[in-house]
Amino acid sequence: ILSVVMVAVAALVAGLGWFDAARAAEFHFVAQGVGDGRAVWVPKDGVIHKRTELQDGLVFVLENPTDRTHAFAAQGLFEEITGAQGETTRKPLRVNVTPDDSVRVQVSTAQFEMGQGGPDEETYPFFCPLHKGDAHLGGTIHVVP
Repeated sequence: ILSVVMVAVAALVAGLGWFDAARAAEFHFVAQGVGDGRAVWVPKDGVIHKRTELQDGLVFVLENPTDRTHAFAAQGLFEEITGAQGETTRKPLRVNVTPDDSVRVQVSTAQFEMGQGGPDEETYPFFCPLHKGDAHLGGTIHVVP
């Protein structure tokens, strides 16, 4: 009976995590080659509104239709990972996306909830750390009140 209860609790926790992610604000970024070994994540600039879009979580959907692996890194933002026992950890946002793949990333909103950014606009640069040397063009995420 204890194992049945543990399985039921695990299913409930997993279901709640899925439900929260389903309601989260989603932002899509797509890797695109722009010639001469250069690439860019588009859109180049993104705007996230704290009051309306961070209420139920934040998810980045990273798509890579190109023929080589790219990574998406955003300085100052963190990926939120929920473990098997429901524990949450945060790590700097850096995700590899293989060719013809799409990755959903839960982005931590803890720093925004605690008011660390203050009332003003915050900016977070993003880029591909795998291809810095071949002119991978970066962009900026703007978080506004």
